[in-house]
Amino acid sequence: MKKWLPVLGVLLVLGECISIAQGTADQSPFDRYLIGVRNGEHEAALLRTATRCGLSLKTANVRNAERPSETWKLVRNLSHARDDQETDFFATVQVWHSHKKILVEEWNMDSEAGDEVRTLYCLQNRQVIYGEQIEWSSGLTEEEEKENTCPDWAYEVRWEVIQGKFFKSILERFVNEQEKTVPKPKLGPHQPTVFGVIPEIKNWGDFNLPNELLK
Repeated sequence: MKKWLPVLGVLLVLGECISIAQGTADQSPFDRYLIGVRNGEHEAALLRTATRCGLSLKTANVRNAERPSETWKLVRNLSHARDDQETDFFATVQVWHSHKKILVEEWNMDSEAGDEVRTLYCLQNRQVIYGEQIEWSSGLTEEEEKENTCPDWAYEVRWEVIQGKFFKSILERFVNEQEKTVPKPKLGPHQPTVFGVIPEIKNWGDFNLPNELLK
């Protein structure tokens, strides 16, 4: 498994389902995230992870980076993240650091496939102790394939580290665009059959991020 590849990914239908310039309803999760960043708004998932991590977003130092091609580069903010994208594979990260606690929010995108993945990690003494990830899928349900509409569901998983040795899933569910629980959709033939894979990242070094993000 590639270490940058999330346990859960966010996949969007190509074409009419991916639109940056149109209204919020047609925007991808990543573009909605960027609007929140520009407005100084935090996602519910980020606030939840920060609380569980025991880290204050108001007092922690925050740093940003983008991976427009193959290497990470530090940026002042993510306001122009889309403008900096050079290839189909694109990633951004925000890192909050306070004393022994680190909170990482990483987005990974594959524009060609329509994949977008958000992963949140809590680290203590540079070791991952909790995380969660969400995946929207570009594959359609049988009903959506017939109606040629966009998917309105995603898959979310949350995990924690037990005794510093292994990951244990503590929540797996299908959700809507507001990340509220929904029944399992009737998946189309091109949908994956396995969800909830837990990532291999266990410590700060596994991220392969610039150490300057912790300064």
